[in-house]
Amino acid sequence: MNGVISSRLSLIRPAFISCGAVLVPLMIAGAIWEGIPGVLGAIAGVALVAVGFIGSWIFVAWSERIGLRMVLPAGVMGYVAKIILVSVAFLAATRTGWSGTMPMALATFVAIVVLLAVLMVWAARMRLPVVEPSDSL
Repeated sequence: MNGVISSRLSLIRPAFISCGAVLVPLMIAGAIWEGIPGVLGAIAGVALVAVGFIGSWIFVAWSERIGLRMVLPAGVMGYVAKIILVSVAFLAATRTGWSGTMPMALATFVAIVVLLAVLMVWAARMRLPVVEPSDSL
């Protein structure tokens, strides 16, 4: 079981690297678009996605250690927590009238797409054990 958890946690490093790689162009785009608030919006958007993704990923890996029956509820709770986190962040940004809200939204969208692409590549390369069904029933 520990091997499965450590292999799942091996995604955290590529996730951070991809967030860092996408952050620089988004900061430049935010600076061109809105100046300093645009840069801060890009940073906030990528950080929001990174914290939500990695937090829920660790939570699911931890729940797997408790028992496999806990993985689905933990995954659902992770998604609910991420939706609440993103909603509160955008609600706070729009209520204040901050001009970095649109760069934050763009950065959030781009970071989600990049992290999903990293997740798909990671899952495609992950070696899963194969269990052959027995013919004697």
